[in-house]
Amino acid sequence: MIIFSLITVCFYFFWMVRNALYPFLIGLFLAYLLNPAVCYLENKKMGRVWAIIAVYILLFGIVIIGGSKLLAILIRDLQSFAQDLPSMIENINILLVKVQLQYQNSALPYYLRLAIDDALLLLEGDVQEFIGEIVNGIINLITHSLGLAISPILAFYLLHDWHEIKSKLLLLLPSQWRGELISFWRDVDKVLGGIIRGQLIVACIIGIFVTIGLFLLQVKFALIIGILAALFDIIPYFGPIIGASPAVMLAILESPLLTLKVILLFFIIQQIEGNIIHPKIIGENIGLHPLTVIFFVFVGGEMGGIIGMLLGVPFVAVGKVLLHHIIKVLL
Repeated sequence: MIIFSLITVCFYFFWMVRNALYPFLIGLFLAYLLNPAVCYLENKKMGRVWAIIAVYILLFGIVIIGGSKLLAILIRDLQSFAQDLPSMIENINILLVKVQLQYQNSALPYYLRLAIDDALLLLEGDVQEFIGEIVNGIINLITHSLGLAISPILAFYLLHDWHEIKSKLLLLLPSQWRGELISFWRDVDKVLGGIIRGQLIVACIIGIFVTIGLFLLQVKFALIIGILAALFDIIPYFGPIIGASPAVMLAILESPLLTLKVILLFFIIQQIEGNIIHPKIIGENIGLHPLTVIFFVFVGGEMGGIIGMLLGVPFVAVGKVLLHHIIKVLL
């Protein structure tokens, strides 16, 4: 009872100060992502501090060099997007009016048209809610920019004391549980490593493919759409469809031929991802049936929006590992 009360008080305390925990959570996430690279260099007889510094130099070198090249293009695309937005909205309205006129003049039964109208209204509400979540996410990201700035510093200290932290945490556990908990954490690390690190790598590759492909097809705002495609690709199954939507919409405003080319481009990229990149990088580490993944993406989206869609699969994968170990201990 005392242990349960202490756990409850701890959870309540962390919930009350959750806004102050963002830098630490981001730092922990960054340290978790970089730790395999640091350990690899450490195994090559490099000191841990120098291994961390080497990884940081490589990481920030890529970010700074790549960012300096891409930032100018991104700013130019954003300025062009802001200038073209009124005409794009006007073209979309004209297109919608044409579709509506053809729809009203169609020979569909009245009750069927009512059902379609209701479904479109629901879809419109869902789209507005989805866009609102994206905007709120961007605002929250800007709001917590200070936390993002100090997260690499926190990650450095976590990486430096990684082994010591693990040892001290293990000492807090009852001795009879340590072996099973170490085995449990290794399985969790394998699953999360496969999902998080693997999916981030896949998303970056897809973002590059989309950007290059749209640039070759001379689609406007190729870099912006490529970044969006990379971000949404992290969401299993539905992310690629959501990421393709802006490119398809822009192509529809240009010409039917360009629309067909863009759809074909995304189809080819998704085939490459599904049959080559995804199995090669992530493999079978998730260990979940596709129907299970789809189900929990829906559940996560219903419970937590976009964040829920992102976290649904990792949570159920960890839950599966936990259930496996519980059954192993009980039997």
